[in-house]
This record gives sequence, C-alpha cells and structure tokens, in this order.
Amino acid sequence: MVRFITNHFYHYIEVLKLAENREEKLNQLLSELKRENLGTYMASFDPKYSNYPVFTSEPKPFMTTAMWRYEDLKKYAYRLRDVIDPEMTDRVTIHLENPGIKKLAPEFPAPSTPTMYGGIQIIGPKDKPPAHRHLTNAFRVGLEFPPEGGYTTVNGIRIKIQKGDVVLTPSMTWHDHGNYGNDYAFWYDGLDAPLTLWLGVEWYAFLKDIQGKLFQDVIGTEVDIEGKYSYNFLPVSEPKQEINPVWYYPYKKIKETLTMMAEKGKADPHRDVSLELINPQDGGPAFPTMSLRYYLIRPGVTTRPFQATESLIVFPVEGSGTVIVGDEQRKYSLKDHDFLTLPPWSKYQIVNESKEPLILFVQSDAPVYKKLGKYREMAY
Repeated sequence: MVRFITNHFYHYIEVLKLAENREEKLNQLLSELKRENLGTYMASFDPKYSNYPVFTSEPKPFMTTAMWRYEDLKKYAYRLRDVIDPEMTDRVTIHLENPGIKKLAPEFPAPSTPTMYGGIQIIGPKDKPPAHRHLTNAFRVGLEFPPEGGYTTVNGIRIKIQKGDVVLTPSMTWHDHGNYGNDYAFWYDGLDAPLTLWLGVEWYAFLKDIQGKLFQDVIGTEVDIEGKYSYNFLPVSEPKQEINPVWYYPYKKIKETLTMMAEKGKADPHRDVSLELINPQDGGPAFPTMSLRYYLIRPGVTTRPFQATESLIVFPVEGSGTVIVGDEQRKYSLKDHDFLTLPPWSKYQIVNESKEPLILFVQSDAPVYKKLGKYREMAY
C-alpha cells in the first residue's frame, strides 16, 4: 500500500514537472512570436493570456468612464497659453484623454473615445489661425464668449457663434476662426480624429499652400445657412453634397424646440426630451460618423436605465445633474460644461434633482456601429 502511494506521488510530481516544462516552453514560444510580430489564438483571445480578450460574453471595452471639471480645464488652458510658443497661441486646446485607451495605446494622440476626440479651445481677442482643411469631420459648440461672440468661417461662410451654438466643419471644408470681443472665448471641439487615425487615412492642408492666401474670402454669413435650410427647406437647384450642407445649428432654436416639447410632454423614459441634429439631405445624423444631440431633462426627472453600443461625450450646456453609471450605481455630478465620457455598452441614467431644466449636449459614435452592423441597445 505504501509503495502504491509512493509511486502515485512520484507520478504526480512527474506530471507537474511536465506541465511546468510545457508552460515554460509555451511562454518562451509566445515571447518569440511576439518578437517577430506574430501571435496565436490563445494569446489574443484567451483571458488567461490576454489582457484584452476579443471574445467576451458581453462587451468589455478598454475605454473607461472618465470625468473632467470645466473649471480645471480652463485653468490649464490659461497656463498653457502663457508658456506656449507665441506662434502657436492661436491653437491652444486641452484634450480629454481617456485613461483606459491610453493604457492600451500610450502613444495614441488625444483619444476621448475609441473613435472620437473632445476638448476645449481658448480663443484670444487677436487669434486668427490660418485656414485649413482635413478629412476628419469636426464641429464646435460654444461655451463662453465676450458679448460680441466669436466666429468660424466654413468654405467662405462666416458663422457667428455664441453659447450652445453648434458649428460644423465637415470633411475637407476650409475653415478658420476668430474672436470678435476683447476677452477670451472658449468652445468645445469635437472630431472623429481617432477613427481617422485608426484607419490611417488623413489628408491635412493649409489654404496658403493650395491657394496662396492665409484666410478665406468671406462670401456669406450664418443667415445664408438659415435662409436656405430652415423650415425643412432644401434647395432644388443644388446637387446633393457628400457632406451635410447645414453648418450652423443655433442654440436659440434648439432650446426653444426642447422647451416646447417639454411643455407638451413630448418625452421618452430614457432620454426625457431629446433632439438630434440632422443632415436634411437624407434625414440622417449630422455626420456619417457622429450623432450630435441635445437632451433636456426636466426638473425632478430620473431617466430609465439605457445602454447601447456607442461611446458618448456628454456635458451640460445649462443646469446641473447627475449621471448614474453601471449596476454599481457610480454617480457623476455635472454642472455647466463639466465633461463625462461613457464607454460602449455603459448602462446609465440621468437625474435632475434641481428646480431648473438640465440641458445636455451629447456626442455619440452610434452611426459608426450602425453602419458596421454592430449596433445594439437595451432599454430597461
């Protein structure tokens, strides 16, 4: 009996040694493959060997929930402006960089979400950056301005911008900007630059290198945009464009519409009162890659939980409220222009416990997921 137990013990030790030897050889081989820029299924997809397994029972994005206070971002913008090369003060921005994405890809520039960029820009009274264009879609939302406001010129149309206004600079449109006032202005910049970078297909150029001049000739104003495309108008004589022809969505009209809908009870349990800025040519989102929305959360309202395969950048334009994220009920309290980013498939609710409406701007990459056939949502 003792001999049997002893033999069994030694056999067990040999099996352990073989397993350890096999594991050691496997790790050596995996390291060798990695040095040769090669991989194998288990190293890429098995949770035992991969920190980012692809096949999971439900979405587990590497992006994380993150929040930034607007007042902190402003302080950094002022400090950066004081120390930056004077020749670069016309493009002073503070980016929202997601810690989960930076952990995966430390060199990845300015990723707020896997597909979208977000950040604030400070514009001085004398700032006039040269006109440029890029394949990346971009837009700005007014945050703070002197009474005179600021402007963005898009393909010759000079558009005045104030708080809450949304101005698009679609793919390959020439654009430059400035500040009409004598004090600093701030706006939010949103782009699909991370998506462009992942795809490796950017084109960027300055007007002076193409046409020999720093700035565009001004051929119209925001009045021309409103005159042609307001009230569901679409000029018959204009051929359909590849880009959204509406480059200006005035906040005054947006707020009026949200308020009217709220008064008439036009709400849903998951977003309360909401609007999407659309391309009038096809009724789709403002950009092929980004959905731009405004939510009005009425006083005392708590929305029902919702989740979708979309990453979000959210900030209040007016009011204050709380976003509750995940089954663990993490709470993020937001006031004017504080920023929150939510990974795909985040379950969230929005709470307005104040006596005033909460108006949120929401930037979403849902159009990307929808076009790729990977959009899913769950409403509770």
